[in-house]
Amino acid sequence: MQAMSESALREQRLEAARRRGYLVLCACSVAIHAAIAAQELPHGNWRAALVALLSAALLPAILSRQVSAQRLDTLVVWAANLGAAYFLWDFYGRDLRLGARESLTVPLFFAVWLGLLPLRQAALRGGLLYMALAALVLRHWPTDPVPLLYTGFLMFLIGQMTVAGRQIQQELSRTARYADLALTDPLTGLLNRRSLERRLEDHYGPQTSSVRPVAMTPPAPGEGTAPIGLLLIDIDLFKAVNDTHGHETGDQVLVAAGQTLRACARSGDLVARWGGEEFVLLVAAGERAVLEHICGRIRRTLAEQDWPEALPRVTVSVGAALASEAHDAAGLLNLADRRLYRAKHAGRARMNMDDVQAADLSGDALALSAALPELTSSR
Repeated sequence: MQAMSESALREQRLEAARRRGYLVLCACSVAIHAAIAAQELPHGNWRAALVALLSAALLPAILSRQVSAQRLDTLVVWAANLGAAYFLWDFYGRDLRLGARESLTVPLFFAVWLGLLPLRQAALRGGLLYMALAALVLRHWPTDPVPLLYTGFLMFLIGQMTVAGRQIQQELSRTARYADLALTDPLTGLLNRRSLERRLEDHYGPQTSSVRPVAMTPPAPGEGTAPIGLLLIDIDLFKAVNDTHGHETGDQVLVAAGQTLRACARSGDLVARWGGEEFVLLVAAGERAVLEHICGRIRRTLAEQDWPEALPRVTVSVGAALASEAHDAAGLLNLADRRLYRAKHAGRARMNMDDVQAADLSGDALALSAALPELTSSR
């Protein structure tokens, strides 16, 4: 299975963090208002008890995975709306003076709206709430204006910080999106060559760069660096597909082949488009038997799966190599490429993992370089 993309991971983490935040806020609200209710209920004030019950009513929805994050946001907004309306009604009905509790309650409603609603809607609700509160407070004029001014200042500060936070988040999201685009093949949606090269460099020698776009399954404790295997996969006679069916069909074949490779990969393996009609499958905990098994699965899947009728059937040739056979990433890729060449030369639609070693390649490098143009035209 292809590793989950960075954007999908970010969305998953954001939803989990949002649910945790809601859970903490509701639990605290229940505890605080239950304690206040215990003191005020004997005096006939059941406001705190009602808020505690309203907060508790949200807990099942927060804990349930059946309730989507969007629906949960809507429930919290409606709870804030009802809470604000009840606050004003209670403030008016009991002819209260603006105290510390009321000065903090109003900005809390505003903070919830700012966090979950578009800025204009949140500002409208917050402005209406503040004006209604001001009208109720000024009924007792002359009165001390400091609590009302303090409440307005606190709401203004929350709004400013929220706007700044949203701008920073947008910039971070834009940067992350550009990073994803730089490390993803736009046609197939797979990792691209740059991303895979970074992963190989990380395996052979940790880089100082802090950008780590992908990660393989880590080794078990005490095992050291996890062995990896590499499959360099080339679609056979792809030039003939483009010449016969057109480049649009060729692109569809590339997309379908990429999906097949992703389906055949295991959890922790990485699939990348290397360029043209070539793909790379980086196999975690790679051994010869594992590479042979995955290659067999790829060939069977290509032969048996239901492709659209408009797409021609294709086969693949594979050059396989183990990281332990090369001293660096370039040597590993070179070894896999030579073995891919031999698989093509032997008749295509097969895997090659013969005994040629990376150290033995320099002797026939010139001969192979001369043969590459002919191979490229016939692959």
